[in-house]
Amino acid sequence: MNKQLSRIDLNLLITLDTLLKEKNVTRTAEVLFVSQPAVSRALGRLRETFDDPLFTRVSNGLIPTEKALHIGKQLEVIIPLLQGVFLSEDFTPEKCDYSFSIALPAFLSSVLLPKLVLEINRVAPKARITELPAKANPYPLIDQGNLDFSIHYAPSPNEKYLSTEIGILKPQLFARKAHPLFKKEELKLDDTSDYPLIGMLVEEDQYQSFSAPIMNIYRDLMLDKKPMLRSSQTQVLVDVMKNSDSIMFGTNCVSALSSFGNEFDLLLSLDHKDEHHVPIYLVQHTRNRNNPAHLWFSSLIVKEICKII
Repeated sequence: MNKQLSRIDLNLLITLDTLLKEKNVTRTAEVLFVSQPAVSRALGRLRETFDDPLFTRVSNGLIPTEKALHIGKQLEVIIPLLQGVFLSEDFTPEKCDYSFSIALPAFLSSVLLPKLVLEINRVAPKARITELPAKANPYPLIDQGNLDFSIHYAPSPNEKYLSTEIGILKPQLFARKAHPLFKKEELKLDDTSDYPLIGMLVEEDQYQSFSAPIMNIYRDLMLDKKPMLRSSQTQVLVDVMKNSDSIMFGTNCVSALSSFGNEFDLLLSLDHKDEHHVPIYLVQHTRNRNNPAHLWFSSLIVKEICKII
C-alpha cells in the first residue's frame, strides 16, 4: 500500500478536487495559478492513475463520471485532513497564503470588509479575500467549496455545517441630518409615512423555503408601505438618502458607516420588541472544522463583527 501511495503525486488530488468544483480546465488553471496545459497534463495522469476518464467534455465545460464523483466525496474528507497535517504545527497569520471567500448582507459588508482587509493587510499580507453576494441559500456553494463562510439569518439544521451565532441585527430608520422629521420632539413611526422609503434588496429563496427576517420586519413595521427604491448597493441607498427627504430602512450596523453622524443620522429605532431582533450566524462546512487558517479567519470575522454590532 505504501509503495502505491509513493507513486501518487498529492498535487494531483488538489487538481482533481478543483476540477470537480470548477468543471472547467481554464477556471481550474486560474484557481491553482498554473497554466491550462499543466491542468490538462494533470488530468491525463489522473485518468491513468484511476483507470477512468473521470470527465467528459461538453460545450460549456466538463461533466464528472460516477467514479470522479465518488472520489470527490472522499476528497472532501481527505484534503482538510492533509491541510491539518501540514498547517497545524507551523501556522501563523503572517505565513497564511489562503484565499478566503465570504458572503455578507450588503449593509454589513460595507462596514465589515474594509475593517477585515485592513486587519489582514496588517497581520496576514499574503492572505486574500473574495466577497460573494449574500445568498438566501448559501449551502450549495459551501458544499462545492466555492464559499468558505456565509453570514446567514438562520442556523443550518444540517449537521455537516457549523453555525455560530455572532450577533443581533436590529431594525432602524435613518435620514439625512437636515431632514424635517429631526425637528419633531416626539417622533413616531406614523410620522414617516409622508416621506419616500428606501431599503435594502434582500434575496429571497426562489422556492419560498426561506424569507429574510429583516424583510418580514420591514413588512410588519412599515405597514406594507412600498419603497421608492430597493437596492443591493449600500452606497446607492446612502447617496439617495443624503440628497433627498427619503428615509432609509436599515439595521444597527449602519451606524458604523463612515458618513454616519456627519451626513446622516439615526431617525428612529424599531427594535423595542424582541421579535424584531434578528440573530446572525457564521456558517461554514464541518470539513474546515480543524483547519488552522479557517479557525483563525473565522475568529477574525467574529471579533470585527462584535465591534460593529
